[in-house]
Amino acid sequence: MYLSHPVRRMRDDPFDDETAELRIEPTNDESRTALDELVSDLGGSVERELQFGGVVVTIPEPDVAPLCELDGIERIETVDTLGY
Repeated sequence: MYLSHPVRRMRDDPFDDETAELRIEPTNDESRTALDELVSDLGGSVERELQFGGVVVTIPEPDVAPLCELDGIERIETVDTLGY
């Protein structure tokens, strides 16, 4: 799985009072379902669908680490990194 530098920073040293807006690419429909469930369990939300199967999610920064452990994810990047 590819993690952008800002995502690695949030995973390793999160700010307790910050929220992360992330672009995530699941590898298949099953992974997408697992992603939706995990984001909900973490108190986050799926904000929008992107072209070619990516999604934008918002979660508390301390919850980036468990998100990075989810199987079936191709890449996680911050939305700001990609200019969305």
